[in-house]
Amino acid sequence: MADQGMLEEKWRIVFSLIDINKDGVVSSADAEFCKRTFGEMFADADKKAVAVADLDRYWDTLIFLGKTPDWSIEINGDKFVENFAEAFTADKTGTQTSISKALNHLLAAADIDGTKVFTYEKFFKFHEAFNLANDVVVRTTFNLIGPDANDACSLDQMHQFYVELFVGENVEKFNALKSAYKSVGML
Repeated sequence: MADQGMLEEKWRIVFSLIDINKDGVVSSADAEFCKRTFGEMFADADKKAVAVADLDRYWDTLIFLGKTPDWSIEINGDKFVENFAEAFTADKTGTQTSISKALNHLLAAADIDGTKVFTYEKFFKFHEAFNLANDVVVRTTFNLIGPDANDACSLDQMHQFYVELFVGENVEKFNALKSAYKSVGML
């Protein structure tokens, strides 16, 4: 059985990461900022369009968890956690699968050069799109993912890390993540 308190704490962290403009709600403004910032990384219009489409799927899936997206509403942290708790309680496997798919779309958009390898620089650009361009926070997160000797992580490693962050039930990994984020003042 999942530790509901830990999961709710994770979802609050996720909320703080996706509340890009830090106004206390997730809304179309956050999604639009993200899509615009990601889009600025692409010189090729066709690649930009694909990335923006992936980001639309990411945001719609993450925020509405299988419900019809309604971007006319704003979702505060409590409602975000409540929505995740309801979805997870009703269908744990389905929620984990949905989040995994949403993250696949996000990481596909972030893989701006199509290599499926993230250097620190590429990882930093990914975080800039979420208004999280803090060297210490980004480096700490990157190190938690586990870069190789060339200071690079695979797309699969990143996917596993973020699935664990969003809906994973490994207490030890979560405690390590929390400890690292607390040490850099993020929590």
